[in-house]
Amino acid sequence: MASIRDLRLKIKSIKNIQHITKAMKMVASARLKKVQDRLEAARPYARKMAEVTLDLASRTPEIINPLLLPHEKNERVLILVFTGDRGLAGGFHQKIADGAVQFSQKFKGHSEVSFYGVGSKGIHRLSVRHIELFKKFTDPVGGVTFEAAQKLAEELIEFYLSKQFDQIFLYYAKFHSAMTQRPKAFQLLPIDPSKTRQREERGLFIYEPDQRQVLDGLLPRYITSEVFRAFLETETGELGAKMTAMSSATDNAAELIERYSLEFNKIRQSQITTEIAEIVGGAGALES
Repeated sequence: MASIRDLRLKIKSIKNIQHITKAMKMVASARLKKVQDRLEAARPYARKMAEVTLDLASRTPEIINPLLLPHEKNERVLILVFTGDRGLAGGFHQKIADGAVQFSQKFKGHSEVSFYGVGSKGIHRLSVRHIELFKKFTDPVGGVTFEAAQKLAEELIEFYLSKQFDQIFLYYAKFHSAMTQRPKAFQLLPIDPSKTRQREERGLFIYEPDQRQVLDGLLPRYITSEVFRAFLETETGELGAKMTAMSSATDNAAELIERYSLEFNKIRQSQITTEIAEIVGGAGALES
């Protein structure tokens, strides 16, 4: 049985940890609100960009753009694994990295799969699993920027146009709530216009300068918007997972404090009872 001194030290230590986890939860909550607002603002843009680009591509099958054309063979596949650079987010990073590895199994036997690690936590998890990375990318200082997404998108376009890779996928966790982030795979290249919703009524549009130039300009922007959204979904999901993890840690600390306090009080009560009995016994001996 632990001594009163040991229990007192345990309670003090757990309270100190609880103060830290509570503060980290508050910080994560405040940051989550900001990045969630940013994500909610970016989602409609990405959605509309995809809708316009894919719809135009499906309307004009006669226009040939290399970003729309599948390669003759799908021998080389690149999977970008999006995680964050911060810890204490529960199993968020591990779930994404392990999910990406599982997703890669669908290409086993007919395609060579390479991994592009985006975010230090995913890079570490993949290295633990002894997976050699084709390339690494860590989040820029100060958070995710559109410029960083654009730079990465340009690199991916070059990979595809040079036929270094035949298919390129983004693997990240889509943010639903602070407690729910669902990993998903998204085919970035080649772009598949058939994924757009077919409208019942299609109006007649006039494009200036012409459809080809408009589409050629839209396709790189579409790719950049999808990469940027993957960044934002990951950043938001990471903070949501961290807030949830710190909330759970704070609650667990409260339960431990209550348990050890109860044990402390029982031992202290037992000691007091023993001391009273000794005093009464000693007084009785003196009277006799």
